[in-house]
Amino acid sequence: MAYALEDEFGDIIGKARRGQDLSHSQIATAAGITGTELSRMEQYTLKPTETQVLRLAEVLNLDGTKLLDIATEAWAPEPPQQISTSPLEVITISAPVGGWPVNAYLLICQATHAAAIVDTAAHPDLILEQLAARPVKPTAILLTHAHSDHTDGLPKIQTATGCETYIHTDEPKPRSETRLREVAHGDTLTVGELTVTVVNTPGHTPGGCSFIAENVAFVGDAIFAGSVGGPNISLQDEIDSVRDNLLSLPDGVRLFPGHGPSTTVGEEKAHNPFF
Repeated sequence: MAYALEDEFGDIIGKARRGQDLSHSQIATAAGITGTELSRMEQYTLKPTETQVLRLAEVLNLDGTKLLDIATEAWAPEPPQQISTSPLEVITISAPVGGWPVNAYLLICQATHAAAIVDTAAHPDLILEQLAARPVKPTAILLTHAHSDHTDGLPKIQTATGCETYIHTDEPKPRSETRLREVAHGDTLTVGELTVTVVNTPGHTPGGCSFIAENVAFVGDAIFAGSVGGPNISLQDEIDSVRDNLLSLPDGVRLFPGHGPSTTVGEEKAHNPFF
């Protein structure tokens, strides 16, 4: 059985290295290994020793104990437990894009059956099938960021549902059938009786954002279980915004990322080597 996390040891050290603009040779020299060994570790063709894991963590400003747990496949987040009295339900819709699974979500208000579609991936028909199979009324599309693997289905879903689409004002805008509604940090939206709060989580993209409702947060590619999204813009901005705006939430808040399994604030504080 494959390891459950989106990012494993090689992904994590690669993201940390690139996010700090460090070369293979710089990290390898500091860690006491060869550049070839480091490249093979990032590519999953060389398993590191415990000493190498801890030394690389020190060089890359990662938490060594947490990184070792991931390198040895000793940790994965606990799956969510459905609570019947919860005011909301989350449906995960996962399908491959370019060979890798991408997550979209339905956020459903249990009291009114209003539903928000969070990200649209490249498989709009799957989302529309999930909507049709439930007694819900879609009222909004919420985009955490504009990368094509999360937005390619947008025009078809807009046409089918008539929903307004919300995206952060600083984010590049994807192809859309309708005018996009721009949001910023601290803005609130409603989905039935649920209040959804927008928080900034840039770094993977310029205007990446997360949507928080009750005890759940949809975080896009800002944070994964045990890792963060690729730091295409700024690793430091990504870490700072996640720490300030997501990991400051109560430990029980469940984080639903754009890739990989869901996790919780508490689990990420305890197990994510970037924090």
